Amino acid sequence: MTSSNEYAERIVKDFMENITDHVFLNIQHNEELMREYQTQVHQNSLQSVNTAIGKKVREIFDLENIEDYYQPKSWLIKSFMRHSK
Repeated sequence: MTSSNEYAERIVKDFMENITDHVFLNIQHNEELMREYQTQVHQNSLQSVNTAIGKKVREIFDLENIEDYYQPKSWLIKSFMRHSK
């Protein structure tokens, strides 16, 4: 039987690994953020906006890159970088 501490660590690590996907899911499910995202993509490009968001996630949370992951839950991206602390 796992302890509640081990369970909590596993859940938080999983969230952290997939945090970029979570950020894009948040955009996708928030009408205002989605409008702003579409404006940014129109003014710049899909790649530059998505890359900037991905880099900012890593920078703000001070994370290390693990690997590219090609099965995101968000339909705004085709892949994302998984992270660790």
